[in-house]
Amino acid sequence: MAEPSSAASPASIGQAASAASDPTDLRLRALKNRLQARFPDVRSSHLTEAIAAGLGFNTHAALLAAKAEPFHSLAIRPFQAKPFKQRLVDLSYPVQPDFRFGPQPEGPKPSTKYLEWLDELKRLEKTPDRVWPRIHALRRQCAEEFARTFGLGHLEDEDDKSVVKRWTIGVDHNYCLPGWGDNFNAQRGAHVDFPGSDHRWKFFEALPLTSSSKPKSVEYASAMVSMPYLQRSGLQDDLVEAAHRAGRIGWTSSRHDEWSWYAPGATALVLFKRLTPAAEMRQAWSRSFKRWLLENRPRLAKSAKQLKRYVIDDAVDCQHLPLDLKDYEDCRERYLREFAVNLYLEPDDVMSQNFEKLMAKWAEESREEALA
Repeated sequence: MAEPSSAASPASIGQAASAASDPTDLRLRALKNRLQARFPDVRSSHLTEAIAAGLGFNTHAALLAAKAEPFHSLAIRPFQAKPFKQRLVDLSYPVQPDFRFGPQPEGPKPSTKYLEWLDELKRLEKTPDRVWPRIHALRRQCAEEFARTFGLGHLEDEDDKSVVKRWTIGVDHNYCLPGWGDNFNAQRGAHVDFPGSDHRWKFFEALPLTSSSKPKSVEYASAMVSMPYLQRSGLQDDLVEAAHRAGRIGWTSSRHDEWSWYAPGATALVLFKRLTPAAEMRQAWSRSFKRWLLENRPRLAKSAKQLKRYVIDDAVDCQHLPLDLKDYEDCRERYLREFAVNLYLEPDDVMSQNFEKLMAKWAEESREEALA
């Protein structure tokens, strides 16, 4: 990507963090580190300006002035993705609505056989009363071929008894933007949906569990297809907002209307996809706190008080808990601060203490297992 011509050169946030003990400086440094990893092509000084905009300031200098004031509230100020993105656009970076740089790559085209399936669907949907079984079978056939072509995982199978837990759409912590909890957290509701979505099909990837008898697994949502009618009022605005929301949680959003198998020709096809590949998710899962909790839940809950059981259930059930947590401080910064501020963030809170004790036990048992 070409270097933008406008050159702003304020001191970087990293340089501004001169007092390492200041929690605000530490949080700003961590924020910039995460965004540098997500946007490696943005100059450091420009990223600093965009972060200031995301925190509600016109310039980085204004941010520094506010930080110098006594009793400032920067440590709890929410990060807003839209002004952050707009500042990058103002600095001549080609930021897409889903926060990807450069043009969207053109996806694969349907095969001749796939187009024949769509033509058959068009004919059948004109008089569907006696042919619903064939329509349902064709739609599933199209969905499975689309999943194979785009590497999405598999369709949900509610009859699969080997799956003990299935998580819906969750935050991808390798690529999400700070402030994702403004939309999806324990207070506002953990369910994730994208504006304008209709006729949804969800796809999943499996994560194995240790089992001495029959193989068991859990599944997480790796992708979702939405097929709204093209003529629906307000659709384009909804899809722009959907792409923005997807980018905020670390997912991509792309259009593939020629593949749409619900009312072909009359509906769009929007693909929402998690960015982290399934192989990386499985690697993180193999040593994760979440897997340890799930596999040891009966033992951990057996002698636990009710509050501790709540903590265990919360962590196991939540689709947003990162799989690659290092320790409790990492969990506080990347997850609890966004998702469950009112439940866990304060160190002297009983729920917080139970969460920390569980993570300490996980770390201890993980060390013992590694040495065995």
